[in-house]
Amino acid sequence: MNRQKFTGLNGLRAISILLVICNHLGMATNVFHGMQDKKALSPFILFLQDGHLGVNIFFVISGFLITSLMLNEQEANGYVSVRKFYMRRLLRIFPAYYFLLLVYFILQRVGYLYIDPMSWLTAVTYTKYFNWQRGWYTSHLWSLSIEEQFYIFWPLIFTGLPKLRIKTLWVLIILVPLIRIFTAYHPVSRISDLSIFTRIDAIATGCLLAFYRDRCISFLKKRIHLWFMVSVVALFLLRNLPPEVMLQLHGVFAAFGTTHGTFANIFIGVIVLYSITVKKGFWAWLLNSSIFNYIGLVSYSLYLWQQFFISPHGKWINSFPQNIFLAFAAAIFSYYIIERPFLRLKERYMVKRQKDVV
Repeated sequence: MNRQKFTGLNGLRAISILLVICNHLGMATNVFHGMQDKKALSPFILFLQDGHLGVNIFFVISGFLITSLMLNEQEANGYVSVRKFYMRRLLRIFPAYYFLLLVYFILQRVGYLYIDPMSWLTAVTYTKYFNWQRGWYTSHLWSLSIEEQFYIFWPLIFTGLPKLRIKTLWVLIILVPLIRIFTAYHPVSRISDLSIFTRIDAIATGCLLAFYRDRCISFLKKRIHLWFMVSVVALFLLRNLPPEVMLQLHGVFAAFGTTHGTFANIFIGVIVLYSITVKKGFWAWLLNSSIFNYIGLVSYSLYLWQQFFISPHGKWINSFPQNIFLAFAAAIFSYYIIERPFLRLKERYMVKRQKDVV
């Protein structure tokens, strides 16, 4: 596997977080209300507000990068240090995450907001997907709880069961649609569209993509522009399926999802490969532009903080457009004051020649 810098992925992260922000803006404010009423614009506005798609892009990128890092470490050293993996993950995720919760705790103590005890418990323990619907301020943490639980076990499988790691990923990708179709007809209270049981396949798809990266690029190479366009159009159409089609093919979409299911993960995978392969053209220019690269850089902190400012609580800080400026200001502060110092510390646990893929 060739070591290389995966250019364009910061730009994809930017697109992901912008989709999530637009989704929450649509839920919490009336900013898109007038545009949604116009038939010509409505499909594009719906697509722009597809927060589920945004999260799945995050998931696929995450699985792809983390697994690429471990494959490179294995190639460089002959083994993967699980201890260093956990230290890197802890230093990357925990500081900004628990800083947000610390600020929430202080604001609750002074009476500015209220988070119920169960929401606190699930937020602190990375189990938020069990009660994501309780409390706006922490509801978005469901996705991070899925990621962190996956990464508790993935390095152990990767290092301890090398012959089963690819099979494990395939099992997850096959099992999730079966869970989705079962719960569609036999609902289970703790399993929703925001559960590890119905979304883990997106991260697994990204992991699998890392294993088959070179082969997939070789397969797609001759018509990679066409595959990219098909994937983008397919995601757009999946977001705007007519109700009668959804009803007629209910079983198919219940199992494989729309923009946050098996089909979407495959299309996202193609877009990821296109983004790291094609260096010229509008898409490459967009992803590698200064603004998209910067938004991608601060996207983790932005994801954490946007929920506090883009809120239906009706306070001045929650009104558009100041909520957008305040969310970015908080994210920038979090990145430079909290994230960045710990990212420097994280470098101590990097393997030489791995820095290009992180």
